[in-house]
Amino acid sequence: MKNHQYTDPNFKQLFAEIDPEVINTFTVEQLEAIKWGLASRARTRHSLDIRVSVPIPGLRFYLVLLAGSERRSKVRLRSERGLYPFWTPANILFLLGFLIILSICSYTIFSSALSSLTPTSSSYHPTSIPWIDDKSECEHTGRIWNHGKCWDFEQSPNF
Repeated sequence: MKNHQYTDPNFKQLFAEIDPEVINTFTVEQLEAIKWGLASRARTRHSLDIRVSVPIPGLRFYLVLLAGSERRSKVRLRSERGLYPFWTPANILFLLGFLIILSICSYTIFSSALSSLTPTSSSYHPTSIPWIDDKSECEHTGRIWNHGKCWDFEQSPNF
């Protein structure tokens, strides 16, 4: 780089991938412009910026989720659409997995909320037990025989 020292790690990483013969053709002005361009990208913040390394044994896997106001030009958007297509097999598998997990979580939360809204009654109602038709068998089970039927006075409507 024509004996110029640049300490920015992004700058060093970029230039580590360029052939030294090509680097030596850059002028000081070009190097400064590249450095300024990299610095301005580093200053650009997204409203949502989540970067996570996912610990999967045997794999080096990461996930990045960025969101914010769109600042790219229409030309750049068209160009990137060709470079980074949305409907790839990996993207489809990820989206399916994400939707399955989201639906399971939503169902769990919805059913939990619904069950908490369902009124539970602590009152008991007398109920005849149709399969007991003998007074001694009825009284042996702790129930009451009345009008030719076995009655249970501790029957809950939530049973």
